[in-house]
Amino acid sequence: MRMKRYWIWGVIAAASITGFLGAKAFARLTEKQLSLSEIKAAGVLVQGLTEETEKTGLKAEQIQAYLEERLKALGIRVVSQEEAQQLAGSPVVYVNVSAYRRDRRAAFVYHINVGLQQQVTLVRDKEIRTTSITWTAGRLGYCPASSFAQSARKTTEYLMDRFSEDYAVANPDVKRAARKTGNKQ
Repeated sequence: MRMKRYWIWGVIAAASITGFLGAKAFARLTEKQLSLSEIKAAGVLVQGLTEETEKTGLKAEQIQAYLEERLKALGIRVVSQEEAQQLAGSPVVYVNVSAYRRDRRAAFVYHINVGLQQQVTLVRDKEIRTTSITWTAGRLGYCPASSFAQSARKTTEYLMDRFSEDYAVANPDVKRAARKTGNKQ
């Protein structure tokens, strides 16, 4: 009888703790995913495009508009770089395009990286703050010059899908539909 009573109190205590802490506390998130937790606003930055890559039809404005659209679908308010500096952590979502054109083959070798850069504090000294990339995903590609813009857009979409999935895991209140959008650049 006494053992049964302890068992019942144990179940009640466990249920109470679960109710207070919620599912997020029990989830096993990676550090990369955790770095996306509670980000409600961020700046956007597109880097690395050159005159040569823009001649293929890939424009920084297109990528920026696409990033902003995807972030808004996740419930992340897009702000200017100056406003991002005023936010906790100064978060900036960026795309970096590195491309090299191989003249003899009229093809591009490229690497596209999507990441989240934000201010972090060192554990050993809380007074030291620096900017760091806390979430990143990249992809290497090779394509004819004539299809570079399309390949770069598809790669950016793929990487933003990874970002969206991790953001949704770290922020369970994000709607499932926002993880992937069928919108194109």
